[in-house]
Amino acid sequence: MNQDLLFFCTICREKSLEEIEKIRCVIDHTVKTYKRGELIASQGDRISSLYMLTKGKVKTEIISKSGLTVSVEEITAPYPLAAAFIFADNNHFPVEVTAMEDCEVILISKSSIEKQMAKCPGFLRGFMAFIANRVQFLSERLKIFSQKGIKAKIAYYILQHDKNGSFELGRSIASLAEYFGVERPSLSRAISEMAHDGIIEFEAGKGKILKYNDLKELLG
Repeated sequence: MNQDLLFFCTICREKSLEEIEKIRCVIDHTVKTYKRGELIASQGDRISSLYMLTKGKVKTEIISKSGLTVSVEEITAPYPLAAAFIFADNNHFPVEVTAMEDCEVILISKSSIEKQMAKCPGFLRGFMAFIANRVQFLSERLKIFSQKGIKAKIAYYILQHDKNGSFELGRSIASLAEYFGVERPSLSRAISEMAHDGIIEFEAGKGKILKYNDLKELLG
């Protein structure tokens, strides 16, 4: 059995593969593969099944009516895609999902998810916890978008990653620019200016906060 089918189950996380095999837990599903650059789901597509990314890496983007594209995140397997929306009244993909490399996706129908929730408390708890964590993630993304100006976005991001005065971006400048929805040169210039002003020290994705008050004053 593919263990990724039990991604949500808090009970199976504590068990070995041999123990899981003995349980004989069966979840109906189908498997699809996608080539690098191929579209896995379009923004607005109806979600009738849970998409579980089991191999590869994807990127998700929001495309406005004017054609503006905003990067949301990059997702590496194993990870469910748009799981929070499968039980929504308006159950449509909120983002465009594109394969960044060759991918495999397991499709689990809504009815199969409901059956698994009914018979396995661990699966239900895990699913609910995952949805709660996704809401927190989206809340953070909204807070970043609400910041006015690139320096405000950087300041907010740094403060969220602050560990006793030090921070790591955890992303390349190019990836962070996509995450903020800004141009890479503009982001690099803003970080350089903040370093020049003595607000932060920064080199190779890591840095130190030198002036907390000045950093907080940049927030929108």
